[in-house]
Amino acid sequence: MKKTWILIAAGLLILLTACVQGDIGVKINKDGSGTSTITLGVEESTYEQFGQRAETMLSSVNDELEAQGYTVESYTEEGYKGFKATESFENAQDMQVIPSMGAVSETGTGGSMSNVPLDVSVEDGFFTKTYRVEGELDLENSGLLGGMQQLVSNQLDLTFTLDLPISPEDHNADEVNGDVLTWNIKTAGTTELMVEAAVPNVRNIILTAAGVLLLGVMLFFVIRKRRRTS
Repeated sequence: MKKTWILIAAGLLILLTACVQGDIGVKINKDGSGTSTITLGVEESTYEQFGQRAETMLSSVNDELEAQGYTVESYTEEGYKGFKATESFENAQDMQVIPSMGAVSETGTGGSMSNVPLDVSVEDGFFTKTYRVEGELDLENSGLLGGMQQLVSNQLDLTFTLDLPISPEDHNADEVNGDVLTWNIKTAGTTELMVEAAVPNVRNIILTAAGVLLLGVMLFFVIRKRRRTS
């Protein structure tokens, strides 16, 4: 689902041999627009130890993200230092969860950077609009980590967070906080993602209610008129 982001994390892990934590966050609004966020950090003590080398790698990643429309800012939080990249989208079906980036190919892991197996579908019903998100991430058999799954699994903490406009009807998330779902990404194995949520079509609901009310009023007067004539 997020090859580029995993490659960034793996590259930092190889370079810094330190704990790396990160999150891919997607927020979807009721109108289908939203925001995609990439957050990645390494242990602050190790980051400072490697100094210029760490700065150079993060700077290269930041430049590419900015070139693809992301707004990038540095952050320091709970002993970790890294970056947070944010991009807005108008339609959830067309969003770019993970950008394609050439800089990370320098880590030697290669692979396609643009294929993100995260499918977002929207089904328009009369009373509701149903969003369904499905995806599968298999790092163990992808070859992305170069046979270092065990090392990565001990030092890489990855999550995928999905913020929906309404509470989901069905999902397989590891953690739920209101309308926000979080999956813990397995570095050695397959992580399956699935969530489905229905957003009410307020306009059609109001029109239907008004129609039913109008029909009820008409029936009331018809019945009343018949009773009077009888």
